Parts: sequence; structure tokens; C-alpha cells
Amino acid sequence: MFNIANARFAFLDIETTGLSPWFGDRICQIAIVLTEGKRIKSTFDLLINPERTLSPSAVHINGLDESKLSAVPKFAEVADQLEALLKEAVVVCHNAKFDIQFLDNEFRKLERIVEIPNLIDTLLLARDFYELPSYSLHHLAEDFHVSSNMQGSRALADAITVKNLFFAMMDSLKPMNKPLDDFVGIYNSPAWPEEGVYLPTELSEAINSGRRLFIKYMDKDGETSERWISPKDVIGLADYIYLQAYCHTREAERTFRLDRIIEVAVEVPQD
Repeated sequence: MFNIANARFAFLDIETTGLSPWFGDRICQIAIVLTEGKRIKSTFDLLINPERTLSPSAVHINGLDESKLSAVPKFAEVADQLEALLKEAVVVCHNAKFDIQFLDNEFRKLERIVEIPNLIDTLLLARDFYELPSYSLHHLAEDFHVSSNMQGSRALADAITVKNLFFAMMDSLKPMNKPLDDFVGIYNSPAWPEEGVYLPTELSEAINSGRRLFIKYMDKDGETSERWISPKDVIGLADYIYLQAYCHTREAERTFRLDRIIEVAVEVPQD
């Protein structure tokens, strides 16, 4: 049985070139915060050469410089280090299925298997125990009044935020008197995501909000446009993941490649 006061935790955040390893996207940065209980023992912030270009949405979100990525180690060169960092730790991340599918894919390329027998997903914890308007990491951080160290990379800041959020949740759930083991799950490596495509929390929430979205979209020629859309469905086609939607600007059905949506905002209802 785990004791939260002295368990070894690895708080993990991953940045990627796009939204899906099933369509060739790769890891370009991994941040890990190792703790013993709440005490930080060490932090790791690794840039990784993804051996491919970043999508427009990835460039906008993580702000990484492709020229720098081409000069850093490839995943194969850091795989042993990462495996050692995660070994025998309770791995904690937000929206675990999205992040871990990329880690799984990278190890598969090396004909290896990533094993995470003890995994906690703060997204699932939040959805299971709290009624909140949004379950994105940064909305939850605001709701639980936790902060991150915003110095350094986005990945490291998010990993620290996950740490702070996790312990805030554990403190608030103490009256339930549940052991840490009750929150731990096992990661099973998927051949294909059975429940459909895994998306980042904020994008998934926006698409499923039932409201109109305001998007900034970059086409294949690098031209950007802004428009209001009403989402209808997310589909995987031969080359990538697409959002089918009604475009209010064009007054017609349109299909948008998800990794080219560089900004999205949900319409705020008028009182």
C-alpha cells in the first residue's frame, strides 16, 4: 500500500508536434518532476528532436524553436533515462491517455514496451469527484488556488502545476478516508484508441461544449483566417484528424484539419 507522505511520484508533462501519434506526430519535449511525498527531489526538462516538423497548433501552443529541436537528442538517446525516471514511481499527469499514447508510441518505435503499473490521471480525479465548469489543467489550478513556477518551459510549468493540483485534490479528499491505492490505475498499451481520438482537454471541451466556436485557422499554404463555426464531429481520415463543422462565415459545411486550428474560443452566452 502506498503512503502519500513518502511515496515516489513522477509528475509528467509532454509536448508534441501535433495531436496524434497514430498520424505520425512525435514527442518534442518531456518534463518530469520527481518527488518524495510533497518534497521535490529533482526536475527534468528534456527537449527531444522529433525528426519531423511541428504543426501550426503546436508552434502556437508550446512556442518551441524547430531549429533548436534539430540539434537536441532523439528519443532513442533519452529512452533509458526516461524509463529509469519513471520506474517504481507513481506517475501522475493530466489527461493521461493523451500524453501516455505518445510515450507508448515512441517506445514501440524502439521495439520496447513502456510499463506504467501505477498511474494517476488528475483529469479523471477531477471529473470523478468535483462538479466544475471546466476540467482543463489551468482552470483546475485556478479553482484549487494552486500555482506553478512559470519560469522555464511550458512543459515544466505544467508538470509543476499537476503536482500542486494533485496534492490539493488529495488534501480536499481526505475526509473520504480513501487510501492512495484507490486512485491508482494501470496503463494498458492500446493498439488503437478504442474510445476514439484522444484530444487535449481544452480542445475537447470546446468541441463538445455545444456552443459556437471562434477559431483562427491556418491553411496548407500558411494563410490564416478567422471564423465562427458550430462543431459537428471529429473524424480520422487517411492523413489526419479533422473537425466537421458548420462554418457561419461561409454559411456551409466545412472540414478543418485539427492541427491547423491555432486558436479556439467558446462563445460566451449573452445574459
